[in-house]
Parts: sequence; C-alpha cells; structure tokens
Amino acid sequence: MPPLSRVLSLVGLLVFASGCRKERPAPQVTPAVPSSRASANAPVTASAAVANESATVAAKPAEPARPVRKPTPLDAAGLRVAKAYLLELSQGRKATLAKDYAQAEAHFSKSLEALPGDPRALAERGYARLLASKLPEAEADLAAATRGAPSSAVLLQILHNRMLVARQRGDEAAALGFEAQKKALKASRRLPSGVTCNNDVTASDLAPQVSDSLDDALKQLLAAHAGEDATDVSAVKFDEGPLSENQADKLRLLAAKGPLPDGGWQLWASGNAHRNHALIAHAGKLYGFPNQSSGGLSLCGLDQAADVTIGGGGPHPWYIQRAFRQLERGYITDEGSGQTMGFCGWASTTIDVTILDSHTFRGIRTLSASAQPTDDGSAQEPEHLLELEWQADNVVVEACGQRTVVPYTPE
Repeated sequence: MPPLSRVLSLVGLLVFASGCRKERPAPQVTPAVPSSRASANAPVTASAAVANESATVAAKPAEPARPVRKPTPLDAAGLRVAKAYLLELSQGRKATLAKDYAQAEAHFSKSLEALPGDPRALAERGYARLLASKLPEAEADLAAATRGAPSSAVLLQILHNRMLVARQRGDEAAALGFEAQKKALKASRRLPSGVTCNNDVTASDLAPQVSDSLDDALKQLLAAHAGEDATDVSAVKFDEGPLSENQADKLRLLAAKGPLPDGGWQLWASGNAHRNHALIAHAGKLYGFPNQSSGGLSLCGLDQAADVTIGGGGPHPWYIQRAFRQLERGYITDEGSGQTMGFCGWASTTIDVTILDSHTFRGIRTLSASAQPTDDGSAQEPEHLLELEWQADNVVVEACGQRTVVPYTPE
C-alpha cells in the first residue's frame, strides 16, 4: 500500500447537481425531574432530619478532583488551522446553496489558503465554478481534487461533477469516460462475494520511546529489536528493507544538517528476524515505535511483515498504519503442454491504523479491518477494505461495506 498523504476532511458530502437536503435540528429534550426533586416542598419528618444529620456528620469532605487531560488528536496550531478551514468551507457551502457562486468561490479559496491542496475544498470550489459556468476553472479544480481524493466515496462525487463539466462543454466522449469510471469505482467499492470481512475500533495501548537525538532513537529501536529477537544488540543493524531503501542513512544525513523536520519514517533492521520500526520527529523530539512487524520477502511479496505508513501533523492527527497482505503460492499444470506454472493467490488482508495523541504520541484508538476468502478460496481481494477521512475531532471510517463516524476519544 503506498504511503498516505491525507489531509483534514470534513463531515458532509460534496454538493451534487441533484440538490442537497438540509438536516433537521435535533429535537430538544427537557430533562426529566428526579422524583426527589418532585417532593422537594413536602414536609421533612423528624426521623428524616436525624438521618440527614447523621449522614452529614459521617460523610468525609470530598477531595478536589484532579485535573485530567484527555488525549488530544490535534495540537493548538493544528486546531487553529482546522477551525479556519472549517469556517470558510461552511460559509462556501452556504453561499453555494444561496446561488451566490462568486462568494462561494471566495470562501473555498480561503479554505485552500488555510489548507493548500485540500481535495474537498478543491472539489467544492470546482462545483461552485461549474454552477457559475466557469467550466475551464471548474475542470482544473476537479482534476486536482481527483488526484488527492481521500476515499473512493469522495472520488465518486468528483467524477460525477467532472462528467457534468464535460457535458456542458460539449465533450460527450470525456463525459462517457467519467461515467465509465464511476461505474467501475462503484463496482469495486462493493464487497466481493465469497469474502469474510470484519472491522473493529479498540482503545490503543501503544507507547513510544522518546529521545532528543537521532543516535539515541536509533539505538533504542535496535535494542528493542534485539530484545524481541533474544540476541545481542550488536547482532542487529539497519539495512535495506524488503520494499524500501535504508531510511536510517537518510535520517543521519538530514540530522547532520540540523534538527529533523517533522515527519514519519519506516525503518527496517535485521537480526535473527527482519523487523520494521516506525519513527516520528515532532517539535525537536523523536518518538520511536519498535517492532511493528516481522517478516521478509517471498515469491509473492511480503511474508508476515506489514507495510508501515506514518502520517499526520498540522490539521491532521498523527497516525501509524500497518497493512498486512498475504498471498499464497500455488501451481497449475497446463494439460496440453504439461508445463507447470506458479501463481500467487490472495489469502488475507489486514489493515490497522493507530491514532496518536498530539502531545504524548501515545496511541488513542486503533481502527482495523480484515478480510479473507471463504473456503473455496476463489474470491477477489477487496479494493477498498479500510478508507479513512480525517477530521478535527473524529474520523469517517468505511470498512466492510459500512460507514461510521468514530470520535478520537471516548465520549
């Protein structure tokens, strides 16, 4: 799975040509009055007064509550950017519904100033430009949004609007092409038959190793690797990973020029086993996450090991994603020639994403999805097993044919 470069996305869908339905406000509920309140004016008997006095004497004074800081997916700077982005996007949507397309375009442009290249803001500005008959500008926005669409659901909306632009420009061939892409994407989003799929949301206990220098961080990762391998740390070293180059050497070159820029890296090391590790640099601190998975490269790709992606920063929560994809080697003999040929058949896919606290970089929640073929083993691998749209306070999760909104922290 290629590294993700996702940015903050928002609740709500792009406005379609078919119209938009306003959500009704939730009904206000008057809290029920407890029965003890209902009899507050009733006379108090002597026995009740004595019981109340005894309870007051026996009760210990309450200790002051200790302040508890909840996990924070976004830091202060990220929240400022997110709020500015959300405000302008909301105003742009209102202007679009009011058919004030010039004002809508201005608001969406300000959203893009807060979050350059954001696919949602690009797509919605493109739609406003479409309605204003600014077709070349609309197509430019929608094409850019296509390249960065955070999920297949968003991409479907973008393709629909590109089809509308092409039709208005009189390019029916292009319109039919976008319509074909929509149909293919819709088909690929459906969970194939013969597949068992499960998804879950769990609390995370992931804790990083924190250090102030790259040398210390790398030593900690190697020591953790050696401990897992039950071998001496001198027998473990960073090297070329099965599917990636040696990031440790690149990090050393970067560190020689000054503090590491904020970012995340996957590092591979070998000892008794090949293991990958994650490292995040943020605000001068280094957060190491050793032993993300263990395995190597086989004829069908990674064997047991995960492809690790680290992302986040700014108006986007930091996260670590691990993707395990297992293919089994099989053989088939051609009856005519008698020649035996090998092939790789899909066995299982598991993806998990751990959201990190922006201050401590401890795990907050882990989102996971896994799929495997049923007994006959003939099913196709799902193309969109786990898709995420990051937001300021929650994440929209699409997995196993279900769409849910998951808060970063328990309510």
